[in-house]
Amino acid sequence: MSNADKIISLNITKFPQNLLITGIDNEIKIQTVNTSSKKETFKFDFEGENLNIRLQPEEFNTHIEFGPGETKDITLKLEPTADGFGKLIINVNWLKITEYKVKVQKVRGVVPVSKMNAILKNYAFTITEKVEMFNSEDYFINMDQNAIKKAEQQLKILREEFNSARSMGSSTSQLLEKIDAYIKQLAKGYLSINNPLKALEFALMLSNKTEQINLYTNLIRAYASKDFNQMVQVARNLQDLDLQQKILKLLALDQVLVNPEQAIRTGSLIQNPSIKEDLISIIFSKVIESNPLSAQKLVEQIDNDFLKTRVLFNIAKKLYGQNSQSEVIKIFNLIIQLSHNSYSNNLENRKLRKQSYEFIKDAINALAEFDSPTVAHSIIETIAIQELKEKLTKNLFDIIYVMVDEIQTKVEATLAFSQYFLLNTFISQVNREITNFSLIGGNVSSNILVNDFNFPIAFLSLFSFDFSIFPILDRVYNDLKYSLKKSIAYYVFPSKEIYNQNELNTLNASLKQFFKNLSSVPGQVLIFNLDFIPYLGKPTIIISSEHDLSDRFYSKIKKVGDTINLIIDDSIFKGGKISNELSQIFPTAKSKIINLVLSYEFINDYNIFKTFIQSLF
Repeated sequence: MSNADKIISLNITKFPQNLLITGIDNEIKIQTVNTSSKKETFKFDFEGENLNIRLQPEEFNTHIEFGPGETKDITLKLEPTADGFGKLIINVNWLKITEYKVKVQKVRGVVPVSKMNAILKNYAFTITEKVEMFNSEDYFINMDQNAIKKAEQQLKILREEFNSARSMGSSTSQLLEKIDAYIKQLAKGYLSINNPLKALEFALMLSNKTEQINLYTNLIRAYASKDFNQMVQVARNLQDLDLQQKILKLLALDQVLVNPEQAIRTGSLIQNPSIKEDLISIIFSKVIESNPLSAQKLVEQIDNDFLKTRVLFNIAKKLYGQNSQSEVIKIFNLIIQLSHNSYSNNLENRKLRKQSYEFIKDAINALAEFDSPTVAHSIIETIAIQELKEKLTKNLFDIIYVMVDEIQTKVEATLAFSQYFLLNTFISQVNREITNFSLIGGNVSSNILVNDFNFPIAFLSLFSFDFSIFPILDRVYNDLKYSLKKSIAYYVFPSKEIYNQNELNTLNASLKQFFKNLSSVPGQVLIFNLDFIPYLGKPTIIISSEHDLSDRFYSKIKKVGDTINLIIDDSIFKGGKISNELSQIFPTAKSKIINLVLSYEFINDYNIFKTFIQSLF
């Protein structure tokens, strides 16, 4: 089995010539040699059909390295799992490892350029509207019910004077100023006695429309300090939507420092997006400035995810300035979560999807800088929407990733050795005699082991030599079976003790067990009691003379040619102890025992041996 011309050589140093049975060690030992002048890697694959294989050492179960010219030994222990034959397949792949340089994408250690301030500045609140302080006490006066009645009577008188003067064409400006003054006084008076609706009625009596709206608005704001919910409802009932939105905004602003949560809830009632965004900016700019962590808790009150996200960026900006790292990281992760959900829910809305993408991109960018590029990369990897994932990777590449040269290895597997072996196996009725038969080196052809007696010729080798007769018999058995579709059988029992009683017992028991169904064959089987003698200078066949074998049979043997000698002997090579033993075992009606002796030349020339066997058919 040496393969010196290849990169690895395998030499079998031990091979089981015996019948493989259970309960004993059926070992194959293989010496493997790396014929290369450098270190090489190999992968050994051992497969078995009808065989269980135990491999030692276990390092051969995976790829294994050999040093230059190094030798390693392998032991295979085979356990048969069926009667007949087992197939052992050995494949060895040479793993050729090639190194090459490639550009690979790696996650950066740190971001190359800081963009944190630019990102946070981009989302910072821009407040152009000046919020004026409002003092509700200016609209509550010390006026009781009697004073209100007197003022109403005086207002009535003034209105009558106003109407008379106007009908006469006289100047009414001074009277009108007095009337408006009483109206304002009465509006504040009714507000002071907790009758805001009446107060609002009076506000609408003012002569100037602008003053009407201002007073109406301020009365609502003032009384909200006593009953905020009632005033919110009054505002919501207004038919003038512009005035409604304006008053709701002012009510919310009045609550910024008193009750921020209530301010946000009131702001959520505003339908105009720009007004609502401005209001939220004002509210949270004040809350964030005083307590950013408190502002973070209030974010959930915002019913618009985009407003909510922008507020979160502003909270992050404040905390970033305070070096609150853990809180900033939480906020950026929350922004990513909110924006990812919004992106997923607005796949058909290009504008909303674009805004969500910008939020996600900027938050991941910020995390890469404030936490680490590795964290940013892990977030991108968790994104399920492939389009979004690829876009983020591309646009944030210079922030999170870098291309570096890397040495990689490529493994190319080349089949360096391939061989299979057929071994006779037997697991049924393994008794003491069969065990002894196997241990002494006995073997039987696989057709007998599976009770296939469709053969005309059987060879029994019952003597021990300095070599094993099993390989040549098994080879010709398989050649005839698979190439020529002809069938023979063989039985090998290499006697060590010249057939003492123990060996005779084993011989008798094993032959009877293996050939017990010989009587079922349709014709007669020629059983050759095969022996070998040393070299005679020319391949020589010595066969006993049998009166019931026709000349045609002997003529078949002679067809092998002049290259052999054929001797028919009626004295020394006829009969004998073993032949007599065989006659007691095999039924004469179904078998004919013939003593056959071949010279060693047949062992050394397989083709002559095979030709001789073929001639017997």
